[in-house]
Amino acid sequence: MKIDNRTPFVVDALPFTGPEDRPVLTVMVKGTFSILPDAPAAPAETQLPLAYADELLDEEKPGSLKFAADAVPFKPRADVALLGKAHVPPGKKTRALDVSLRVGKLKKVIRIFGDRRWNCAGRFSPATISRAEPFSEMDLVYERAYGGIDLVSGGYFAHNPAGTGYFVKKRRKAVDGAPLPNLEEPQDLIRSWKSRPKPAGFGFCAPGWQPRAGCLGTYDEKWRRQRAPLPPADFRWEFHNAAHPDLQPRGYLQGDEDVELIFLSPEHERLRFRLPGITPHCAVELAGPPDHGAPAQEPAEETDNLSDMLDEADLADAGETPAAGTDEALPPEPHLPLHLDTLCLLPEENLLYLVWRGLQPLRDLIPAEVKTVTIW
Repeated sequence: MKIDNRTPFVVDALPFTGPEDRPVLTVMVKGTFSILPDAPAAPAETQLPLAYADELLDEEKPGSLKFAADAVPFKPRADVALLGKAHVPPGKKTRALDVSLRVGKLKKVIRIFGDRRWNCAGRFSPATISRAEPFSEMDLVYERAYGGIDLVSGGYFAHNPAGTGYFVKKRRKAVDGAPLPNLEEPQDLIRSWKSRPKPAGFGFCAPGWQPRAGCLGTYDEKWRRQRAPLPPADFRWEFHNAAHPDLQPRGYLQGDEDVELIFLSPEHERLRFRLPGITPHCAVELAGPPDHGAPAQEPAEETDNLSDMLDEADLADAGETPAAGTDEALPPEPHLPLHLDTLCLLPEENLLYLVWRGLQPLRDLIPAEVKTVTIW
């Protein structure tokens, strides 16, 4: 298989077992862009590589993710994520701050508190929250959100084992002096040691955390006898959506959305810009006649019917979006539609990256079936 990449972006194509157990070639295009205030993002001089596996925030110990893998077969909807810090205006400190991320109509607000601790004199005494300490910046990581492991009573918070503030029982040894989360949902603030809010964050969630882990399905004796090595029959493709559940818009991104970051940039209290507004084109040349009985990816909206999302009619849709590459002669139809299913913002580096993905149906998983993948 040859990849003819006529864009400045990073491209790969991998065979997978896709929805409905059908063999597909997943084409991925990853573009890195510089953030330009009040303007569309522009291709960056250095392009980030495709991530073929999850990357931990700290490779020396288990915890939250820094980046989720790009090389996955299929995402039924888009992921929006942000890696960075909350920034108080220069020269100032505060005890609490609301930061927000908006992409098009999708918006999420997180309240940031300075360091606080629980005060608990005993089992029958009320647990109180200390006053927040002033701060000027705060890492936006799930280690600072609600969750964690209760080492005294035993148990962990399945939606964020890396977090802090989770207690199974009110025991002074566990509660007194324990830190509270720095990141909270403004509409669901912690009121007592028994509070069970959802973790607040803008980053990627680990595959072993809920709700992602609940999409894996049932690996039992029936699966071993009837389906292995295929995924279980109750596997849900939402597993590959790694963004915070509040940052998974229905369907896919258009690629020209307006973005607004408030107190999330080291240089701008309010940073506004647009996504670049380009869509790469793709054509796949097979070694033999195409399998017209197999599906191709359907874009637009999320649906529970995966058959509807894999419609071979899209193979002939050339589209009219601006080309991302050069003006060289275009390959013959059919074109494979690519859908923007990942946006990751990196305001500390003044960068963002986008991942477009398309599914080409195959007869089997042998790469030799594909002659050329052309991206322009």
